[in-house]
Amino acid sequence: MKNLEKLAPALLMSVVLGLAFSATVSAADKATPPEPRYDKATVVHFSATVTAVREVPKGLALDGLHLTVQSGLETLDVYVGPTEFVKVFDVTFKKGDSIDVKGSKVKFEGATLVLASEVSMGNVTLLLRDKEGAPLWKYFIKPPVG
Repeated sequence: MKNLEKLAPALLMSVVLGLAFSATVSAADKATPPEPRYDKATVVHFSATVTAVREVPKGLALDGLHLTVQSGLETLDVYVGPTEFVKVFDVTFKKGDSIDVKGSKVKFEGATLVLASEVSMGNVTLLLRDKEGAPLWKYFIKPPVG
């Protein structure tokens, strides 16, 4: 019985650490999948018509503004960037808009995706990435509210 009393604190610590480790592993399993990398070797430039506009919620891969576009016979998902960053430019997209897109055409989760570096509509061009493909929103500081 005395041996059990001596082992009780160590046993309790093992159980606590085991639970903490399993919670950490469980949280890691639910982590956001890695996002695709901009590849300068796959840069495309095309004109398209917006067929849908959607916003992917924070916490999911590539959260922010996505445009589904039709370019010729091809339907593509264009990732524009985080919603807060795009809103700063006071540009909105809607179904039927004619746009020009420059970006890296990559595969992500089994589908083709264009990581936009520039999106032009009329005489307005959104610059979204630098010439190496690094997102410009990483330098973005959210404006104060009010």
